[in-house]
Amino acid sequence: MTKKDAILSSATELFARKGYKSTAVSEIAEQADVAQGTVFHHFKSKEKLLIAICDELVLAYITGVRQAAAGPGTGWDALERVLKFNQEFKEKRQRAITVTFRETGNLSRDAVEVHAYFCGLVSQIIEVKSQCIERGIADGSIRPVPVHSTALLLHFLLVGKFHIETDGLLELPDLDSELVEFCKRSLAAQIPSTVKST
Repeated sequence: MTKKDAILSSATELFARKGYKSTAVSEIAEQADVAQGTVFHHFKSKEKLLIAICDELVLAYITGVRQAAAGPGTGWDALERVLKFNQEFKEKRQRAITVTFRETGNLSRDAVEVHAYFCGLVSQIIEVKSQCIERGIADGSIRPVPVHSTALLLHFLLVGKFHIETDGLLELPDLDSELVEFCKRSLAAQIPSTVKST
């Protein structure tokens, strides 16, 4: 593990456990076993470190979502893989997700370019979902729906679930499988059952 990776890992763990505001750069340096100056050499500021954590997480998510969507089968198959990838990603990257969802409010509101950049990344995620829906409508596996608004609603559903789990607002049962089934009931085209002749 490089020093930069160690700093990112330590910052992610500390921000998730203690919070961004309550974590000093000196603590991150100590946990990463580097000098405090090394943290600033790689990230310039604590805010840049938070941005790097968010950036790495979102880019990894986009890569995974694109790979899931690009697989074989129908548009519904692609969308189902995207939904399942979402669940697997959440389990593997829980701390970074917690930091990203809970701490991005600490980013400076003056950092217009940072907010625009992350909005652009989110748009890419929604576009992948839109492409799955368009593909499904074209091949008949997804019923005709408004593509972009449906992709937005799916995104909000997943993000909302992340927020509730991250913030501990409600004690949720395991809804991962039900979420996929809910989307299937809502979007998948009904395949007429064949009647056997006697």
